Amino acid sequence: MKILIADDDVDQLTLRCLILERNGFEIVGASDAATALSLARTERPGCAVVDLCFPSAESGLQLVRALKALDAALHVFLLTGAAAGRLTNLPEAELIDEIVEKGQGSAKLVRKLKALEQTPG
Repeated sequence: MKILIADDDVDQLTLRCLILERNGFEIVGASDAATALSLARTERPGCAVVDLCFPSAESGLQLVRALKALDAALHVFLLTGAAAGRLTNLPEAELIDEIVEKGQGSAKLVRKLKALEQTPG
C-alpha cells in the first residue's frame, strides 16, 4: 500500500518514512500542505498519515479536509501528541479513520496500517 506521510518536522517525517518503508510500505513524504496535496493528486496513496500540528492543529485539520475532498476514499490516520479522546468531538473526526497518539510508538502505527492493508475493499 502506498502511504502519504505529512509532517512539518523533517526529522520525524524522515524517521516515519524509514520505519514504514522497512515494514514494506511504499512511502511518499511531504513537509508542507501544498506538497502533500500535490502528491495525493499524482501518487494516489491508499492512506495518508497526517501530523495534527502541521504546523498548527488548524492547519493539520485543514489538510485532512483537503485530502478527503480530493479523494473521499482515502484513509486518513491522524498523529497527535494530545489525548485522542479530545479529538473525537471535532467535526473532522468523521473524516479520520484512526487517531494515533505519538507516545504509543511506531509499532502501533505499523500494526494499524498493516491491518488496513489487509482489509478488503
